[in-house]
Amino acid sequence: MESNNISGPATKRQVSSRRRSTSVSLTEVKSNTLKKPINSRLERVENGNGQMEEVLTPRSRSPIGLIPSHTNYRYFIHKYEVPRKILHVSIGFLTMGLYYKGVALSQVTPILIFLLVSIVSLDLLRFNSPKFSNIYIKSFGFLMRESEVNKLNGIVYYLLGLIFVFMLFPKDISVLSVFLLSWADTAASTFGRAFGHLTPKFFRNKSLAGSGAAFFTGVIASYLLYAIILPSTPELNVGEAMGWSPETSRLNLFTLCIFSGFIGAAAEAVDICGIDDNLTIPAISATFLSIALKIFQK
Repeated sequence: MESNNISGPATKRQVSSRRRSTSVSLTEVKSNTLKKPINSRLERVENGNGQMEEVLTPRSRSPIGLIPSHTNYRYFIHKYEVPRKILHVSIGFLTMGLYYKGVALSQVTPILIFLLVSIVSLDLLRFNSPKFSNIYIKSFGFLMRESEVNKLNGIVYYLLGLIFVFMLFPKDISVLSVFLLSWADTAASTFGRAFGHLTPKFFRNKSLAGSGAAFFTGVIASYLLYAIILPSTPELNVGEAMGWSPETSRLNLFTLCIFSGFIGAAAEAVDICGIDDNLTIPAISATFLSIALKIFQK
């Protein structure tokens, strides 16, 4: 009986202590939740002892821990994707440079097809050879998203998008579609990640900041092409099929630029059955620009 009397109060003290402990834990959880940055989340990463632990990392479109360079340069490569964005943006300038050199779309398309076949072949080899996959990821992982480790590289869809528009659409529409993919999409991603938490969200968790950046970049890209590049190089377009000119269209330059901005922002924001936007952005942009220009043709 004495032991029961002694254990009774002890049990109550233990219960009380557990309640206080639980209360403190809940308070700490709430405090941590409130202090957690808006643009972050818990992710599992490998610590220095080779064990997995949960840490607070920047929000990203892919996990972290599969590619060494992403873990070593979490902000520069994983969160902000600086090398990937530089490559993305450079395609637009490369396209502009090839245009000024007088390179025809028909000359570029076979090269793109060769690159597509080569990269798909490397991806298939990567999926079936762990040793080659490790070498590939260590060499080119800084240009990949970690979500692409076990699926086709994003550049595959980029090449498919370019091949699609180069083969089916007029020269000016094709070039503008590349600009929208290269510059408007990058602007949307950059401003969306930096300021998206400050603006309203809509479908696919897209932000007004990102879509607004895509719109303005699309307007500038369209003006650059139709007001500066094309008028200054008429000799490069002799015999080429063109989608717009002030002589053949009822759309003036201002309206065309605004419409291009809307097309770029919409193509970047829309999701078509989860297909990679490196393919859908140029395809959607070229298709709707072509339709609109045909409707307003004189």
